[in-house]
Amino acid sequence: MAAKGISRESATLGILLAPACLADNVMGERVAHFDWARTACGPLARWQAAQRIAVDMMMPSPFPCAVVWGADLTVIHNDAYLGLFPEGHETLGERFDVLWGEVWGHVGPRVFNVLEGRSSLVESEPVRIARGNDAEPAWFVFSYSPLRDEQGEVAGFLHTVIDTTASVEAQGNWRQQAQTFEGQIARYMADRERIWQLSRDAMIIVTPDLKLHAANPAWYRMLGWDEAAVQDSPILELIHPADRAEVTLAVLDTEHCQQLDTRMRHQDGHYRWLRWNVSFDGATLTAVGRDITEARDEAIRQSEALLRDSQRLEAIGQLAGGMAHELNNLLSGIGGSLELLQRRLAQGRLERLDNYVDLARDSVQRAMNLTHRLLAFSRNQPLRPKALDLSQQLWAMEPLLSQALGPEMRLQWQLDVAPWTVCLDITQFENALINLCANARDACLAQGSVTIRSVNQRLAKAFPDEHGLAPGDYVALQVEDNGQGMSAADLARAFEPFFTTKPLGRGSGMGLAMVYGFVGQSGGYVWIESTLEHGTKVCMLFPRSLEPLAQQPPALVLPARRAKGQRLLLIDDEHNLRLLMREFLCERGFEVCDVMDANSALERFRHEGPFDLVITDIGLPGGFSGRQVARAMRMINPQQKILFITGYTEQPVEQSLLDEPGTALMLKPFLLDSLAIQAQHMLAD
Repeated sequence: MAAKGISRESATLGILLAPACLADNVMGERVAHFDWARTACGPLARWQAAQRIAVDMMMPSPFPCAVVWGADLTVIHNDAYLGLFPEGHETLGERFDVLWGEVWGHVGPRVFNVLEGRSSLVESEPVRIARGNDAEPAWFVFSYSPLRDEQGEVAGFLHTVIDTTASVEAQGNWRQQAQTFEGQIARYMADRERIWQLSRDAMIIVTPDLKLHAANPAWYRMLGWDEAAVQDSPILELIHPADRAEVTLAVLDTEHCQQLDTRMRHQDGHYRWLRWNVSFDGATLTAVGRDITEARDEAIRQSEALLRDSQRLEAIGQLAGGMAHELNNLLSGIGGSLELLQRRLAQGRLERLDNYVDLARDSVQRAMNLTHRLLAFSRNQPLRPKALDLSQQLWAMEPLLSQALGPEMRLQWQLDVAPWTVCLDITQFENALINLCANARDACLAQGSVTIRSVNQRLAKAFPDEHGLAPGDYVALQVEDNGQGMSAADLARAFEPFFTTKPLGRGSGMGLAMVYGFVGQSGGYVWIESTLEHGTKVCMLFPRSLEPLAQQPPALVLPARRAKGQRLLLIDDEHNLRLLMREFLCERGFEVCDVMDANSALERFRHEGPFDLVITDIGLPGGFSGRQVARAMRMINPQQKILFITGYTEQPVEQSLLDEPGTALMLKPFLLDSLAIQAQHMLAD
């Protein structure tokens, strides 16, 4: 080649491995002298060995071939390939997609496939090409074979063109030649040493006596060992003791055990999970392994999440079952009382009618208490928190708590003399303490002691973990008894709704659930400490409030007089309840206009107003809530008085809305008489 004018550098670093064979190759000369620096391939001297070898093997092929290399799909072709294009058409160093732009709809998908490492010989879809300037068009079949670089990644492909216009016999010969040529390229690109060095999977060779004969770089990187430390060492020493028996059996029976999951020891002492594919050639055992540690950890995390979801579903099922049981009992009492009341009225017997009414009302009151506890547990009950002195509030509750404990229980106090202010709903706080005292009484079998203590506590870090309470100032409140205590299994389920360890018929299992919901909704945290035969301590943390202590409001004197025809707008989508409220309010002297949804309410308010008071449910159909209705009405009349009534709402009632003058809230279910009294009280202000 030097004799033909090619420099020594080109001869040394050029593409030809067999210069004597290509001395008369015109395209080889063109390739050697072509200015490759202006293409994505770069100067000839810098071509990778894989690219040079592929070009050398392609050049002497008797049928049209081209090596397409790099991200720009630069074309390097042989002499026969040039005959596919008109004379004078520039092909060497051009982009493959430009050369074959006219048939790219056919060629493009095959190119994408081969760049992903998949070979193809598209015999069923030949391409019609006009060869040269005057030649008749001919049909050709394209073959695509991936070419890999020195890192084992697909860097280009071999494009082989086969003329299919010839006879079937000639076509078969061409195909055989093409496949033979592709096989030569494949054998070179699949060189075992390169795969061994570049593979991301661990590869090891083990002798029949289970000693490590060789390992590829990926194995050393994966497990942190150096070659000198483990070469020819027993492989079982690196296997987790629990997996060694399985590995030994797998080696003895490689025909039936081709895949195996084992733990191998890392150099720093921990173990990594690897999934091995094993092959035994009679002399050595070759295994290719992939690190599945993270995949197994993720699978374990998902399994634990599914278990937690299953436990939650079980708790929800228990909640639904317990609620259905309680409500069935209450509804049976109400239905039975009404049935007997109806029978006595039909018989004309008026004795004991008051008893039936009292029984029904007692069941209704118990149902009201149950729903309020459920709302407390769900943290969706509307609260009216106020700043209060915890010690003063507890002292004021002493008669109530003593009554809940009973005469044979001792109530002891250990209260902070200067507690920080907390912001709590007094009514719900009283209910929570009463529930805790009732539980303590039952745990002590009505004979024992209960200690209530409070102390200011400053958290330096999140409690109990980063997802819990933020660092800051809190007031700790503890209710401790000396009763029989709780087992670890019962302690784990203590806050579940309707879970109880009491005998059947004693307690609904909602007391601790209500406490849990109330404390959480108040921004605090509650937990239980208990062991069998050593009593139980319920611990609560409430955040410190910087609000000034609220002044004690004067006692409310509820009016008992009839209304004087004040106009009310009643909004509720529950038809039966709305009719009952309307009838009772009309009986008490109000003029009532009732509607079932927000749109109707706003229309009545605009065209039939003014109204002295608007009574609205918060959850309404039609996309507008009672809160939105109230805001719209106050845009028309800023002084409009509004009484909210609700049983449940997904969004808590904003405290700022309740603090506005002329605004009040009642929780369903309530007595109709209480509704009328509240309406009269608001109209009297």
